[in-house]
Amino acid sequence: MQQHMTRVATRRSRHSSPKARVNNCGMLPSTGCVHSWRDREGPVEQQLMIQEVRETVSVLERLAHEEGPSIEGIGQRFAATDPDVVIESGRGTSDHACMYGQYLIESLLRIPVALALGSLYTNYSLPPRMRRGAVIAISQSGETQDVCRVAEQAVKDGTFTVGIMNVQGSTLDRTVAPNSLFLRAGPEKSVAATKTFTASLAALLLLVHAIRGDAFDIGTVLESLGGIVEREEEIRQQALRYTFTEDFVVLGTGYCYASALEGALKLKETCYINAQGLSSVDLIHGPLAVLNPDLPVIMFAPNDACLDLNIAVLERIKSTRAHVLVVSDSDKALQYGDIAFRIPVADPTVYPLENALFAQLFAYSLSIARKLNPDKPRFLHKVSLIDDNEHRAGNPDVDTQHP
Repeated sequence: MQQHMTRVATRRSRHSSPKARVNNCGMLPSTGCVHSWRDREGPVEQQLMIQEVRETVSVLERLAHEEGPSIEGIGQRFAATDPDVVIESGRGTSDHACMYGQYLIESLLRIPVALALGSLYTNYSLPPRMRRGAVIAISQSGETQDVCRVAEQAVKDGTFTVGIMNVQGSTLDRTVAPNSLFLRAGPEKSVAATKTFTASLAALLLLVHAIRGDAFDIGTVLESLGGIVEREEEIRQQALRYTFTEDFVVLGTGYCYASALEGALKLKETCYINAQGLSSVDLIHGPLAVLNPDLPVIMFAPNDACLDLNIAVLERIKSTRAHVLVVSDSDKALQYGDIAFRIPVADPTVYPLENALFAQLFAYSLSIARKLNPDKPRFLHKVSLIDDNEHRAGNPDVDTQHP
């Protein structure tokens, strides 16, 4: 695979020394990296985010085992409701989980799904009327204001409402009980959501199968995810090549559209990179014009029903001379990558879980290479609340229980 190392130039940035040599899209030749960073207060151990990513497999195993009966019961009650439409509510990472849920519900249950407009509930006080519908609210902390407000309004209106969260006794839990589905992820201390995001995807996958009345064997998923975690060093070496990159475009479509959105968010919050997550199709409708050899692209292009479409988009991208990192299990797609990462073959609904682990390990490694603190991104808190009077972000685990 030909490396994208043309037009090598010297470039100054806030991350580089005067002698740092990088190529035109901010990439370094393959090199080693000291696994440490320093913040304003001196050396800090970088443990939280990477430890939590490594816990993902055990979290999903615990979720399936301990929440199995609850998921089955919620699924049966959901099916008995027989809703004509589903409204999902989430913010940030949870919103991306909702996007994945939309694809799952519409494709496997054939029920149309819409994403809630939070400001209609919190600012305008003009919530839509729900008839013959159901609501799924996702908030890892269980405290996201507009997500809780959507759930509260739905319960008030008599709408069947499910809450997916990581904290027992949270506002969302109290609102939707007994239809509370817990992620069983334990405390997540790093600001960037990792294991809770992947657990949210798994919870939605298990719930949809429970609604269908069939069983989903999560064992094969755990094996695939474990294999990706074991390739942490491979991903780190790939991430190092982008140490001085300031911009990214992250692409995916179908089930993997959520992967593009979440992958871009991880690069923004842990690496301070201007990353744009887009549908592969949407790239062609305008944004393609911004691509150039200075702007690298990450493409999630697994061997599913969207493969031919993604191949066509990759061909368009290559015509711009943009550098491409392809994440796929397809030989045909991988050959388009200047850098490539092969994921395990899986059911199309499982690829986003595999992509999530790659994106988290990639963002973590790149953050470390850029000498940043991935555990505590600037300006951010674990629980994102706009109202200072409700702000619990300084210690989000007070008075909460993590199952």
